[in-house]
Amino acid sequence: MQFMAHRKIKWFFQLMALISLIFLSACGGGSESTDAKKDKSGNGDGGGQEHEFDFSHFFPPTHFMEEEIQTFAAELEKATDGRIKINSYPGASLAAPDEHFDAAATGSVDLALSVHGYTPNQFPLTSVMELPFMSKSAVEGSDHLWELYNEFDEFDDEYAGTIPLWLYTTDPGQLFTVGKQVKSVDDLKGMRIRSPSAETSEWLKALGATPVSMPMNENFEALERGVVDGTIAPWEAIKTWGLDEVIDYATVGNFYSTTMFVVMNEDIWNDLSEEDQATMKELTGKKMAEQTGKVFDKFGQDAIEQAKEKGIEIHELSEEELKDWRKYINPTIEKWIKNVDEKGLPGQKVYDRAVELSNKQE
Repeated sequence: MQFMAHRKIKWFFQLMALISLIFLSACGGGSESTDAKKDKSGNGDGGGQEHEFDFSHFFPPTHFMEEEIQTFAAELEKATDGRIKINSYPGASLAAPDEHFDAAATGSVDLALSVHGYTPNQFPLTSVMELPFMSKSAVEGSDHLWELYNEFDEFDDEYAGTIPLWLYTTDPGQLFTVGKQVKSVDDLKGMRIRSPSAETSEWLKALGATPVSMPMNENFEALERGVVDGTIAPWEAIKTWGLDEVIDYATVGNFYSTTMFVVMNEDIWNDLSEEDQATMKELTGKKMAEQTGKVFDKFGQDAIEQAKEKGIEIHELSEEELKDWRKYINPTIEKWIKNVDEKGLPGQKVYDRAVELSNKQE
C-alpha cells in the first residue's frame, strides 16, 4: 500500500510539472514567435536583415555611370533605413567586361552591370534592340527594351540565375573613323571597324568592312595604335571614353544601340525580405531604365558639341544615302529573325513588337 501511495504522489507531481511546463510554453509562445519572425526578417516590423552588396561594372571610376550607381546606392540605403548598403567596384576590378553576367549568376558578385553583346549568343531575344535603326534615343531604346522584357516570358531564360533590376540602351551608335572619312558604302569597304556585338558585326560584314570585336575599354588604344581604322560607338563614348582624342571623322546614321544589363544574383534577391524586394523594385525597373537613358542622351548631345570644338568632321547620312546602306543591312535583320526562330524562340514576334514600339514614337 505504501508503495502504491508513493507512486500516486510521484505521478501527481510529474503531472503538475507537465501542466506547468505547458502553461509556461503557452505564456511564452508570443515572445518566441516574435523572435522567430526576427530571425527570418531581421526585425519585428518586417524590415529585413542588414545586407552589404558588391556592385561590379566595367566603366571607369570617372564615367557618369559610376555616379549613377552611387546615387542609386544612396537612395536604396535611405529607403531601407540603412538595411541595404551597396559598394561599387568600377573598372572591371572584380570581373572582366565579358564575365560580369556569369559572375552575378554564380554569386561571385552580388550585382553586375555590363554589355549584352560582350557574350555573343547568350541573349538572343534581348539582342533585338541591337539590330539597326531600332531607336533614335537612349530613352526610347531603354523604354522599349524594358517593355519587351516584361511582355515576353521567353526573355527569362536569358537571365537564369539572376534578377534583372533594369535593362537599358545607349544613345544610337555612329561610325567614327581615323584618317579616312566615310560617306558611302564604297568608302567603308575593306576598313577594320571595332564592333561591340555579333549583330553589329553581321551588318558591318555585309557592308564590306572587317569587324573586330572588342569591349569599349580597349577601344581607345586600338584606334590610337591603328589596330582598327574606326569604331561603331554611341556619341557618349566621344566624351566619356576620350575618343575625340583619336578620331578624325564621324558618320551619323543612328545605326544601332548597345544594350546593357544590371542584374542581381537570384539567391541574394531571394534572401531579401518582401518589403526590401518591393523597395528595390520601386527604385529600379522602368524608373532606372529611363533615368539611365536620359543621362546617355544628355552626354551624347554634349559629345556632339565637344566633337565639333575638336574639329572632328561630321557627315550625317541623308535618307536618300541611307537607302543604299539599307540594301546591305536589311538582309542581316531577316537573318537574325530566322536564326532566333530556329532556336524555338519568338524572333519574328519580338522584332515586330519592337518595330511597333518604335513606330509609336514617330
